[in-house]
Amino acid sequence: MLSDEDERVRLPIAASEVRQWTFCPRVIWHRRVMPHRVRETPKMELGRNAQTALERLEKRRLGARYKLVGAQRHFNVRLESDRLAVRGFCDLVLELPETLTTPRHAYPVEVKRTRGGASAHHRVQLAGYAILLEESWGLTPNSIDQAFVLLLPDDIIVPVPITLELRDQFEQSVQDLREMLRTERFPNPTKHRSFCPQCEYVRFCGDVL
Repeated sequence: MLSDEDERVRLPIAASEVRQWTFCPRVIWHRRVMPHRVRETPKMELGRNAQTALERLEKRRLGARYKLVGAQRHFNVRLESDRLAVRGFCDLVLELPETLTTPRHAYPVEVKRTRGGASAHHRVQLAGYAILLEESWGLTPNSIDQAFVLLLPDDIIVPVPITLELRDQFEQSVQDLREMLRTERFPNPTKHRSFCPQCEYVRFCGDVL
């Protein structure tokens, strides 16, 4: 029989958890190692409504806005990597079908309710979706070189190049997160302390305010 520690480490990791880990690893510790009862924050509610907003906007758009004329749109796409034991749901995948001269290609899109641009942790998450998309759809490894963030409420599309550095950062973050689950060691807080008062776990972190 697996111990609680082995079971926790063995469970798949969500790509959104890797994004959160790169922003504030303590949130994942609170959720995975020491689950607390917390109240929903306004930010959590906005995140839940993001998918609905994305579908409403994208159904009346053409792929030309992404400079991908003729792209097929797939919403809320389930992706998984057996190699990394990571899974997730990508808000939107733009697919260019195979032609006589070009192979099938795909581009992940994530919607974010923020005016802060495409932050570093969002870029890492998109690199993760690129990896998962290649493995789930049988695409050539490292073939996805571009992703997008749709920023709401301003409705701005930000291209995100998927570099080898971003890919390595995602996979290293997966390893670091699993090590935390194995040791249960309490991580350092986020460097972005101005966000702490909005966090649902702030009352459990006495050293950040």
